[in-house]
Amino acid sequence: MKILALFAVFFLMGCQGSPVYYHRDPARQIVVLEKREISIITLGENRWEAYGGKEGGMKPDLEVQKARQVAAIEKVTGCRVVNAQVVPGHEIDGMLMHATVSCTK
Repeated sequence: MKILALFAVFFLMGCQGSPVYYHRDPARQIVVLEKREISIITLGENRWEAYGGKEGGMKPDLEVQKARQVAAIEKVTGCRVVNAQVVPGHEIDGMLMHATVSCTK
């Protein structure tokens, strides 16, 4: 029974490991681009996370989705994204991306 409880705790932690999933988090910002919602939250030290902006259809264009997520981060931060990577485990849907921004002018 203890093992089952421990497994449940780790499973639930994995499902909600990112702050963007906490819809009431005060740090979370929502950007709507091309009628698609993208949640943006800071990870600290010029690092940001974007979730959403999914393309419709059977075979979504992940490059368009990634560009939309980058644009959302740049809109929220006012800075330029210099590195953006889809988070491992989200390569198929491209829903979760981590990015680094540069705010130098």
